[in-house]
Amino acid sequence: MRTFTRSLLTLLSTVLLLAGGLAAQKPESAEALLRAATDRAVVDGDLNGAIKQFQAIVETFKADRAVVATALVRMADCYQKLGDAEARRIYERVVRDYSDQRDPVAQARGRLAALQERPAPLPSSGIVGRQLWTGPQVDTLGSVSSDGGLLSFVDWETGDLAVRNLATGDNRRVTNKGSWDQSTEFALFSRISPDGRQIAYNWAKKNFGWEVRVGPLDGSSYRVLISTDANDDYAQAEAWSPDGTQLAVHLMAKDVNQIGLIAATGGAPRVLKSFGTGVPGNMRFAADGKYIAYDFAPDQTAPERDVYLLPAGGGREVRLVEHAAHDVLLGWMPDGRILFASDRSGTTDAWTLAVSDGKAQGAPELLKKDLGSVSSLGLSRTGALYYGLKVSGPDVYTVPLDPQTAKVVGTPIRVAQRYIGTNLHPDWSPDGRRLAYVSERTLPAGSVGGQVLCIADLASGLKRELPFRLGSVSQPRWSPDGRSILFRANVEKGRSFFVADADTGRAIPLVERPGLQMARWSADGRSVFILTAEITKAGQTSWITTRNVSTGDERELFRETSPTPVGDGLVNDLAVSPDGRLLAFTRLRDKSKAVMVVSSDGGEPREIFRPGGDFRIHNFAGLAWTPNGSEILFVKTGAAAEQELWAVPVRGGEPRPLGLSMKGLKAPVLHPTGRQVAFQAGVPVLEVWALENLQRPPR
Repeated sequence: MRTFTRSLLTLLSTVLLLAGGLAAQKPESAEALLRAATDRAVVDGDLNGAIKQFQAIVETFKADRAVVATALVRMADCYQKLGDAEARRIYERVVRDYSDQRDPVAQARGRLAALQERPAPLPSSGIVGRQLWTGPQVDTLGSVSSDGGLLSFVDWETGDLAVRNLATGDNRRVTNKGSWDQSTEFALFSRISPDGRQIAYNWAKKNFGWEVRVGPLDGSSYRVLISTDANDDYAQAEAWSPDGTQLAVHLMAKDVNQIGLIAATGGAPRVLKSFGTGVPGNMRFAADGKYIAYDFAPDQTAPERDVYLLPAGGGREVRLVEHAAHDVLLGWMPDGRILFASDRSGTTDAWTLAVSDGKAQGAPELLKKDLGSVSSLGLSRTGALYYGLKVSGPDVYTVPLDPQTAKVVGTPIRVAQRYIGTNLHPDWSPDGRRLAYVSERTLPAGSVGGQVLCIADLASGLKRELPFRLGSVSQPRWSPDGRSILFRANVEKGRSFFVADADTGRAIPLVERPGLQMARWSADGRSVFILTAEITKAGQTSWITTRNVSTGDERELFRETSPTPVGDGLVNDLAVSPDGRLLAFTRLRDKSKAVMVVSSDGGEPREIFRPGGDFRIHNFAGLAWTPNGSEILFVKTGAAAEQELWAVPVRGGEPRPLGLSMKGLKAPVLHPTGRQVAFQAGVPVLEVWALENLQRPPR
């Protein structure tokens, strides 16, 4: 009752204030009121309160169509963020009744387009889709057996290779390495042999090298075909030959990618083709074993891939599918046609192409509309396609905080209403009115052009996209003057940091070298702090440097070493204090992660907080400073697979929870006023499906 009374009094006071003569004032007063209501939504995160203010503006300024149309659009934005259907009705009202107001109508039309339901896929005669596996354990890094009965996958509870009986739902482990505390080794990509008796898979070693292993499906033994050390080289099993005697493998050494063949019994691989820095993918043998189909991006500055055919006995490749669209191989059908996914019609659809004597026959045929974000697990001998489907993933959220206690006082609101489940890495602009984040598209994560940098103006609701012809765009950070954005991306020789103009999107490289982890601006924007890691046979080293943006001069501030490689977690989560005097980071020692600070001029680090017992700081989740620099926010590994937001005093003391707990919570960033926190939450949700009855004559 008290809450209702307080809300009613707030509304009445707002209406009375407006009715007391503001309608007779100059247009600037309306603009000031619009600004105040917008700030209540954007800065304070009080969407319901902002809605009341916008409604009062609409009632008071009825004669000013520009003011009313603007207020209605912003009010509808608030309803949309709350998930209220009233948003659609208001947008439609603006389009219908305020057609003379160009900008508000354009915004309303854009919002309505984003709210349109996804169109239903076109019917496909006889094709049937079956969901085979759903739930938190689903993994799609394996393959299906030729009879469609077994699926190989990684059991991420331990990192073991496992197989699932798709008929009964029973899982069993092929390897038994023990828990993560016992061993940090793990399995990755796996391929079941055509006869269903053997399995080839990748194995990550303790020193972060790799093995390609082959062994029986019961896990009783294995043999190592290829072994590399400390990420110097890489090899991956891609496909079995139809007779089970050979494996097509992806080889990488010194930035050169290759397709090779290796005997299933062992020996040196035979290289069939080299690509330089370009990465071939989705290799599949034809039924007669004479050819290997794969997809590849012919222009390494563009994301779109085509489908190629390579003679297994050696010789020149043939481009089977050449199109401006993004085309990814799914497999071979029993009748000799290839099956591939393409976005040429606006959605990701299944297409087929007849192949004979190593050449394409005719034009591709559309087989099935709207597959979604799929990854092929292989085709059975009857021609059924088994695939993994990504149905959701991480998103960027904001939630209001009490500026005095930094505790959560509202409900998280999703920032993006399109490409839901693909958004991550948020960062506030210095003025707090814009939010930058990365959004993934339908291309495979990490591929060139697979991500775009989005800038959301939370006051107007407008969003811009800055696409880059780069791989794995991540970690955007606004410069202190709000003119540039620092971000990390993959380039030909590894990772690089770029600085992009926030208005034009023009990006220039800042630093490029192996092992780059993260970079953060200094408080004055004249330099950046860079975290780099190196893994060798002798162990692992992480170090923090400061780099002058203008001159490129670089100076080391802190270094940490470990005789045993521990991955990116040795030193991580770099964050700069508001005054620029301290750097916070996490450091892993004796399997325990602690929050540390070190002077931005260098020197001995100081431990702020090291948890004990079951209390653990979540890996790679990020740190954030409060605006006054008194506390550091971190993410705790919570119960029920959720993560929790906590704060710890910089001067020392007990940490405290802030009242926010979500699955996949990470990357918290505080609004400059301390009244909101933006963060990433959500985990990839995968399913396994089968498409049956694909084997029909081309139209």
